[in-house]
Amino acid sequence: MKQDVSPAQLRRVFGENLTRLSERAASVSQLCRDLGINRTQFNRYLKAEAFPRPDILYRICQYFDVDARILLEPLDGIKSQTQKGSAVRELSGFLGGLSAGLISPAALPDGPYLHYRVSYFDEGALSCHLFTLKRDEVGVMQISGFISRVASERVGFGKTMPMRRYRGIVFRQMLGFSFISAMDRVPLMNLGGFEPNYLGNPRFLFGSAISTQDVRAPSPLLLERLEPSLAMMIRRRHDIGIHPRGNYPALVRGYFDKHAPMR
Repeated sequence: MKQDVSPAQLRRVFGENLTRLSERAASVSQLCRDLGINRTQFNRYLKAEAFPRPDILYRICQYFDVDARILLEPLDGIKSQTQKGSAVRELSGFLGGLSAGLISPAALPDGPYLHYRVSYFDEGALSCHLFTLKRDEVGVMQISGFISRVASERVGFGKTMPMRRYRGIVFRQMLGFSFISAMDRVPLMNLGGFEPNYLGNPRFLFGSAISTQDVRAPSPLLLERLEPSLAMMIRRRHDIGIHPRGNYPALVRGYFDKHAPMR
């Protein structure tokens, strides 16, 4: 159960935040005039003796370009979250805008997928892991997955799920899709693209990706869309990991026999 925050604590947080924000102003007197707030009342806010009315809080938030969390959270925490949001918006704008790149469910369905690539450790083996694609509340295609335990241990990440987790976003392109993904707790990213219907099979998508672990050249990848059922997850769990090419279906191993990683 979350501990209740007292009015005194809220006043203190707001007073400290307002004090820091006020340091930007040329003078407190001018700031009060700009905000239309009585100087005496403003000092009461700074000293944690009073809360502002909703209309005054709105004016303060608009003036300093913050939101009402200044009543609840230290300013550094609010700035950190705002900066992350700004970075995402900048990235989205650079990539053409999320609204322009939304992907229809018919083109790329939500659900579980297997990701195949040539193993970094043995070119005669394939590495396979499970991930999911799911649209968020505004329709942006999100990636969420875990690299296999054996692959994670071999590169030194460990076997715990937080260390193996990665997330990303898929974007629509003229021919197929592009993506960017990153590990949650390791400075490692992947960028690539893929197209649907490998050899006319709607369950398979093919393409290539480049990892910041090895930026010399892109490596081929193959994605397989799975039926979203528990029975399917149980049946395919043995494919996950690093296995000899011969363990996989002819379509899968044939793709990597034809498209070797560039070195």
